[in-house]
Amino acid sequence: MKVVFGEPDKMFRLIAEAIAPSPEGGTFLKQFYLTECADPVSMLRAWSARHQVPPGIEVAHCARPEELKSMLADADVLVIENGTVGGDELSQASSLKVIHTFGLLADNIDREACRARGIAVRTLDRHANRMVAEHVVMLMLALARGLDESREGLRQASALQPSGWAYNWPACRGVNGLAGRTIGLIGLGQVGALVARYLRPFGVTVLYTRRNRDRAAEAELGIVYAPLDELVSKSDILSIHIPGNAQTNKMINADLLARAKPGVCIVNTARGSIIDEDALVAALKSGAVGAAALDVFTSEPLQNDNPLHHLKNVILTPHVAAGTRDEAWLDREIGPIVDAVVSTLRNE
Repeated sequence: MKVVFGEPDKMFRLIAEAIAPSPEGGTFLKQFYLTECADPVSMLRAWSARHQVPPGIEVAHCARPEELKSMLADADVLVIENGTVGGDELSQASSLKVIHTFGLLADNIDREACRARGIAVRTLDRHANRMVAEHVVMLMLALARGLDESREGLRQASALQPSGWAYNWPACRGVNGLAGRTIGLIGLGQVGALVARYLRPFGVTVLYTRRNRDRAAEAELGIVYAPLDELVSKSDILSIHIPGNAQTNKMINADLLARAKPGVCIVNTARGSIIDEDALVAALKSGAVGAAALDVFTSEPLQNDNPLHHLKNVILTPHVAAGTRDEAWLDREIGPIVDAVVSTLRNE
């Protein structure tokens, strides 16, 4: 049995190691888990055994889109996230039984072409995406409600005499909330759409920008499309939901921040490279940016001498938005795909 992974991705490599351990797997797993697991090889092998993964599964990783068609000629399962799968890609896929997407979106797959060939299409409700979306909303609330200022104020001595009631005794100024604010989502992938969904009860206006306008998402989520400049100028909070690549490197720079609404807050759980950290620090110091909440950084781990550590209007978390990568995380994040591979192998 052969499983093809349709694009280069660390998560796809993790799935591959779970179903077909490679000689280089130990090195990869140590780099993947870093400090989170002392013996990731043993942990993953024990996890695979519990999922009854049999030996003898062949895996292949597609490095370029133009290679996918030929790689599917003898594939039984395709796992894919963003790559396009249409009639041409499937024309030689004589043994393909299942296409499993890494996420809920499947608009990159030609369903009619799959139906015509008897290929099942399955999607994955990624728990990690929900965890990131929760983290984003948590950071927005922490900024809007001045959480750090309140926590710091609680630690300070007060001149007030103890009594049964003392409202806001540190005189915290930043406790305002989200209602009535405008949230701008830069990007509307699976996490961005979840954030928009989670924000609906808070009484906010949600703007979004992306390369292709999504009118279906607008109708479903009650969000409004805006070009980048308009979104930046109107948003009280900017939340970043685009991939980190050459096109998005330092996209949030001094020029863009100068066009932003005065006092804007910025939330980033995507990639640190998207923000020019020097420009952000300068804007935070000047007040042009009111506050920032960051889970990702240009260089990780964040060093103690980084100026972001020393700004009171910044909330920092150590790249944990997607949650703890324990065995329960494996069950939720890759378990359904591994189980689908095992079921296909057994012709279930």
